[in-house]
Amino acid sequence: MEKSRRRAASNRGIEENTLAILESFCEHDSSHVHDDRLAFLDAVRFASIVPENGPPPTNKMMEAIFEIMREAKSLELIVVCYQLLCELEKHFPRVYLSNGEDKQVPSSKTAELVVFEKAWLPFAVGSDVASNDKHVAKKGSKEPVHAVGFHLLLQNLCELANETESSEPKLEVLAKMVLFQYLVYIFEADFLPRNHNFLENSDWISLRDSLVNKLMGSRRINYKDLTKDSLFVLCNLSVAHTPTECDVETTEISIPDVIDNDSDLAFALALSFPETVKCTLKAVQKLLEVMMELDLSRKKADTQGLTTRADGARTPVVELIMDELSYDKDLISPFLQAFDNPRLKLEIIVQYIQKYNVKPYTRKRKSADSQGEAAVTGFFKCFLNSTTIKGIVKKVGAEAVQVLLAQVLQACMSIPKEKLLEEISDLKDDGERSPLVHICKNIISAFTKLRETDESVMIWSSQARLWA
Repeated sequence: MEKSRRRAASNRGIEENTLAILESFCEHDSSHVHDDRLAFLDAVRFASIVPENGPPPTNKMMEAIFEIMREAKSLELIVVCYQLLCELEKHFPRVYLSNGEDKQVPSSKTAELVVFEKAWLPFAVGSDVASNDKHVAKKGSKEPVHAVGFHLLLQNLCELANETESSEPKLEVLAKMVLFQYLVYIFEADFLPRNHNFLENSDWISLRDSLVNKLMGSRRINYKDLTKDSLFVLCNLSVAHTPTECDVETTEISIPDVIDNDSDLAFALALSFPETVKCTLKAVQKLLEVMMELDLSRKKADTQGLTTRADGARTPVVELIMDELSYDKDLISPFLQAFDNPRLKLEIIVQYIQKYNVKPYTRKRKSADSQGEAAVTGFFKCFLNSTTIKGIVKKVGAEAVQVLLAQVLQACMSIPKEKLLEEISDLKDDGERSPLVHICKNIISAFTKLRETDESVMIWSSQARLWA
């Protein structure tokens, strides 16, 4: 049976039976609330996911799972709810491409975008005038998260990144990180099929209705502040919670002799917190990636005349990131090390270095669909003569230039050969067959000219480890 029919079918019997398990929620003194909630989550899983053609959970059931995750006082409940919500999104997506689920559809047939408008969402996008936005991110709230609530979650992560190393992780902090991860997961699941459909069919209207576009266009928040906070979280949280070699050798997890409820929870949090931080960093990067991809598609829609005045004007996220990196050059290294999308990283570095080039290199385009045919070529053209290099070093700094060169090499090594060839316009002129050989020669040439410009320049140990 198709997912559209399964979603439309309302299984009231399952809803009544599963929600009946949660009657003890109102009994705050009940000692069985934790077990009842786990039983409810298991019932939803066995009813909707385990069967091959199981029915999707109703909106009330989804709301109940989301509420449990937000008000849970147990690490187990938070993790189980998060995993179940993600599995349900995979099995019963709100937005998907028709040929992604129907194997009988020929691959040559154009995929159709399917959107279930009445499906449950954890993010409220219908109104920008909600009076209780400041409370939607708080623990125990039964309302969906609004734009302000999402930004508050991100700001809480900023505060976490600025805390001292001696601060101990708490369950509330971990719960907020898991909630943020889930919301970003929903943003990405909603955006990817819409963006693919736009790239294939130039359907800008569907992409304009994406959750991330509504988030960035919300009048309740400033999307520039949202981008800056995402950048700060990615940099500061990765630096604050990335163990050094010394930390790895000396860190030990002490296990108390007597295990009680509090010590057991503290021990579980100590074990799970580093991985939760790692996943949160991935979620922050995903958020930035989705916003950047939206900007690229929006730019393409502009060139095709698909946008209107109602879409408004918006500074691209890449430009906002470059402005912050220009203002605080100490962010360059931690940001580029934490942001591991090679294609978008290359785009940021190329635009950043050309911003400080005395005579900016203008990229050549094969067609209007090309995002940047000669990105790598344009980058290395900035290192052709000593005058240009002196100007860049004076404005950026020798250490930052080395970081950019090392990160360009790392990004190029992670990009598939076919895609990398599109970023090099002068490969045929040099008679090289391998794009990486061509790039390595340019890297060596750039460092040689950098040393000729300033003999005191040395390859920093951090970049040597990166290359290794």
